[in-house]
Formats: sequence, structure tokens, C-alpha cells
Amino acid sequence: MSLRVAAAARAIAILSLLAGAALLPAAAEGATAAPGDRGSAVRASPARVAIQELLDRRSTAVATRDRQAFLSTIEDSSPAFVRRQRRLFDAMGGIDFDGYELRARWGRYGDLVRPSDRRRYPGASSVSIPLTEERYRIAGFDAEDAAEDLFYTFVERDGRWLIAEDTDLDDIALFSARHLWDQGRLTSESSEHFLQLEHPCDGSDCLELSGDFLALAERGVARVEAYWDGPWRKNTLVLVPGSTKELARMLQATIDLDNFVAFAYSTVDVENSFDYTGHRILLNPKAFQVESEDQVFTILAHELLHIATRDAAGPFMPVFVDEGFAEITAYDGDPEALAFFVAEQAAGNFDGKLPKDFEFNTGEGTDIYMSYQEAQSAVKFFTDEWGLATFNDFYRTLGAVDLAPGTTRYHLDRALNESTGLGYAEFQKQWASSINGL
Repeated sequence: MSLRVAAAARAIAILSLLAGAALLPAAAEGATAAPGDRGSAVRASPARVAIQELLDRRSTAVATRDRQAFLSTIEDSSPAFVRRQRRLFDAMGGIDFDGYELRARWGRYGDLVRPSDRRRYPGASSVSIPLTEERYRIAGFDAEDAAEDLFYTFVERDGRWLIAEDTDLDDIALFSARHLWDQGRLTSESSEHFLQLEHPCDGSDCLELSGDFLALAERGVARVEAYWDGPWRKNTLVLVPGSTKELARMLQATIDLDNFVAFAYSTVDVENSFDYTGHRILLNPKAFQVESEDQVFTILAHELLHIATRDAAGPFMPVFVDEGFAEITAYDGDPEALAFFVAEQAAGNFDGKLPKDFEFNTGEGTDIYMSYQEAQSAVKFFTDEWGLATFNDFYRTLGAVDLAPGTTRYHLDRALNESTGLGYAEFQKQWASSINGL
């Protein structure tokens, strides 16, 4: 499954959830832009300069692996937060960072602190919660910065700013990013193109991956190369959470994860318009119980296709295009790949409509699987009629549309017309008509 963090949607949610709160716009307080807000000519307030300097010290501590300096950026009012931060720093020692930076982004949403947040810190001279952007690269795997959102609570006491928490906005679903290394020590396995990270585990609930897992992933690279003709960075991180609960927190997921075996995950970097970065494959340890190496290979080829095409994707890419392409790549012409769809169509359970985005992650498991089958059938119809090369061109054309006026349907219609001569409605009609011949 493809999962892309929607930073733009988060902005809308913040504005609606906090409409009645004391939200500070970017030009409030006379001088608001901090050093972390590049390109602003507005002079930063002393408090915001001090907060950015605190984040700079914290970033340097990560880069130099200075535990004492890292912990000196934390206030001790929340013992649970202090424990999490100690565990985080110790686990980060096992990650080969090629860059790490924290920036307070006051210009993004202003100061999100509410009166209820201030009351949590009696005696503090001031409390602020800007969006803090975490930017990092993992050596050998990230060509660009991965960009994650954190919601640190900064408190000032006796003229000194420290970080007190990162969960104060959880009650309005503004969650700080959680990485695999937030949950503790990691072990690793590697191959030519892959680094597999997971927690040490020796219990009965541990996910035991086959010793051939990374070899199957390497085979998946070759499979993707046969279907996607664009350039892509093949070095990929595979993250194995210790539980479905940990996976859900990492993904900030609200869907039932039991219906999904793995995810291709990317961050969204909005600094340079709209860019997907930080590509990862995450496994669902509970659902990743497969019966054969062929199934493991199919799953990995599917997720790797998402990774390969991510740099060519854009905000108007419908899910059926993404998932259908991943499915035809994974199954590679397997005559049984659409057996479920054929049976459902024969039983009269096919409405002739392409699946909508929400149908890929809501509903019963069989309904979600039917959406994947329909998507696979539609993309197979495209490649059978106009060829795989034309589909690759279509994907790039649609993905090249960045932040622009128009709906997904509008841009999809234009890209289809350019590639096939058919608009969305006619493509859907011809695809549905072709099903009768199955």
C-alpha cells in the first residue's frame, strides 16, 4: 500500500481545529520570523531566536552523538517525556545520519499554544508550540532530506528555554512524528540495496523474517526495472516495527491495519513546492504472516514499485493508478492474479466503476481487496491497449502536475486524453465493457 504524508491536509485541519484558539499569524507580535524560517525579511523576536538556538544545539548533539548536550535541551517536568528522550537518543546512535537539523517553522501555523497548554506548566514565564520541522538524511539511502513534523512544547523558566513535551497537541490529532528508533534499540541486516532495521526480539510474538528476505527484495528491484522505465534510487530502508500499535503510531493511521501487510511510506517536503522524500517500506508485523517466498516476493515487488515511482508522482495521482500499477508489477502476468475479480464479476458484484480513493482503506477486507483487483484490471487494460511505455508516459504526465488549480478528476482526464485519446468517462466505459470478455 502506498502512504504519503499529507502536509497540506494537516494545515487545513489545524486552521479548522484551532479556529477559536489564540493562533498567532506569521506577522503577529511585530517580529515573528525565526532563523528557521528561511527567506523572511522580518526580524525575529528574542524568544524565537532563543528557541531556534536551542534546536540548533539539539541538532548538533545528535550529529556529534553528545548525550549530555542532547538531554540538556529537555525540561524535567514530564518524567515520561524524559524517559522517551533518553531512549530516543540511545537508539539514534545506531543510525548513520548524513545530516540532521531542527527548524522552528513559525511562519507555517504560528504559535499553536492554547491556554490549557500554558496551565500545564505553572511557573513558566512563557510557553510556545510552533511546528518544529525535523530534516534528516540517512547515509547511503536519502538523496534529499526526509521532512517530519514535530510539535515540541517550549517553556521558558528564569530566562532559559527548554523542550518540555511533544504530545500536548495529541488531543487535537496533531501528533509529533515517531520513528522506529523512538521505541528503542535497533538491529540491522543489509544487502546491496537494502537496510533492514528492527527491534531486538525473542518473544513468541516476534516477526521472524526468512533468511532469504533481503534476497527476495533484491529480486524485487529487477522486477520493478521491467515495468518502470524512469530513474529511481534503489537503496531502500525496510523498517520492521515491534507491533501493530507501534506501526499505527509511526503512520499516524486511523484505518484498520490488519487489512494491510506492508506500506510504502514517504514524507512530504513543502519547502520546495511539493516533493516526496524519505522513502521507506514498513512491514505490518501482525499481518506479515505469509505462506511462501512467492508471496513475500509479490509484496516486496508491489511496495518497491511505489518507491520507484514516488519521485514521479504528484498530489493528483489517484490511488487506483498507483495501486493498479503496483499490482501488475507484482503479479507480472500471473493468470490467477485477477481470479477474485473474475469470480465477483461473474456473481454480478461489479458496478463498472473505477474505485475511489477511500475504497482502498475503508470497509471490509474483501471490499478493499476488490478495489485492488479493479485497479489492477484497469491498469492491465491500459497496458494491453496502449502499451506499458505509454502508461509510463501517462504516469509521468499526471505526476508532473504539482500544486495547481483543478481537481484530481480534471487532471486525470487531461492526462488520459493526452496519452490515450480518451477522457476519464470513456476510459472507464471501455474498461468496464472489456470485463465481459474475461
